[in-house]
Amino acid sequence: MSGLKSSEDRRRERELEEARKAGTIPAERDADGNEINPHIPQFMAQAPWYLNAEGPGLKHQKNLKQKGQVASATDFKPRGQKAGPAATYFRKGACTNCGAMTHSTKDCVERPRKKGARYSGKDIKPDEVTVEMAYDYAGKRDHWAQFDPAAHMDKIRAHEAEAEVRRKAAQQKKLGELAARERKRERRGKGKEGGEGDSATDTDTDGSVGPSDDEKVDEAEQVIIGQDVKAPAGKAKASVRNLRIREDTAKYLLNLDVNSAYYDPKTRSMRDNPLRGSALADASTFAGDNFQRATGDAVQMAQLQLYEFEAYEKGQSMQMNADPTTVEMMNKIYREKKEKLKDTRSNKILEKYGGQQHLAAPPKELLFAQTEDYVEYDRSGGLRAGKEKAVAKSRYEEDVLEQNHLAVWGSHFDTATFRWGYADDHSTLRN
Repeated sequence: MSGLKSSEDRRRERELEEARKAGTIPAERDADGNEINPHIPQFMAQAPWYLNAEGPGLKHQKNLKQKGQVASATDFKPRGQKAGPAATYFRKGACTNCGAMTHSTKDCVERPRKKGARYSGKDIKPDEVTVEMAYDYAGKRDHWAQFDPAAHMDKIRAHEAEAEVRRKAAQQKKLGELAARERKRERRGKGKEGGEGDSATDTDTDGSVGPSDDEKVDEAEQVIIGQDVKAPAGKAKASVRNLRIREDTAKYLLNLDVNSAYYDPKTRSMRDNPLRGSALADASTFAGDNFQRATGDAVQMAQLQLYEFEAYEKGQSMQMNADPTTVEMMNKIYREKKEKLKDTRSNKILEKYGGQQHLAAPPKELLFAQTEDYVEYDRSGGLRAGKEKAVAKSRYEEDVLEQNHLAVWGSHFDTATFRWGYADDHSTLRN
């Protein structure tokens, strides 16, 4: 048996393998001249017997499958082209419905036959042209693959031709209606037919002619501010209460300063006056949304709501939305009783302790020390025009000089003796 190796041969192979691993001799090379790593295990380096390997190597570990051309999403793959004439008999492995060899029965696009080509052998379809292309990830999932843009232009031209025919038909219809109306006017002018009947007929004819598509106004432009827009069935109504008239300036454009009044884009509201403190505040027609809440009946409505809340806390059940008249009458009675009780309480206190004369307010000249008398002074502080302000005097005599002194008593204070005196001679003795 020549295939068996002796112990001496196995010993030599083992020594040769150890020398190659140690690097004392060069590594073994394959048929292509590439070095084989000596540290590769034997079960990986040894080729199977059924490959009939002639020499050492690692070709049996490589993937020898040939890679096809990778097609992108823009590559065109022809479809529907015939590879040649149709066969005259059914071939094994062909589609049982149409008899073509290039697709299976479940992929057949022909009409399902009552008796397929497999059993009838008639009307066998030719094979299609198939191109073997390996698509990438995007190419497999491209929904617009095989789309020809030129076909879309054909659709556009067909649509334009249809629109032109429709326009000409509408124009012919209008011309016919105008011609019929003109003929009726001529007959009415000649007096051949009754005037009343013609008038009624002409009126009906004029009313039957509706407006054209160009004369119709968009319904969105006819929406009144504050009106609910009717939505289709199954949808909620949309409110347009905060929409402004298109000709008016937007609130957020009145003052472009970032530190001005805050504008809420969600509710389209600007509560403060954007032109507060500027010269255009008086000329502007918008003073903030809160201005409307402080004018008219808004204040009275707020007072009624406050009274309703306070009454509910005290046990009374009232609803202003359901019965506003009752809430207003109850509030009126409450305010009258409150004023009467307040007057009665103050009268009792005045009767018991007195002091009615102190309730009268003093004049504004005494409260604020201001009058409307005009007085003008010069730069030096002297009086130029008007009446000088009178100095308030006390009940005691003032500016009285005693014993030939040039200063009044109390104009000097001696810090050593802690006594008052005269400023002219610093005397602390009052004669």
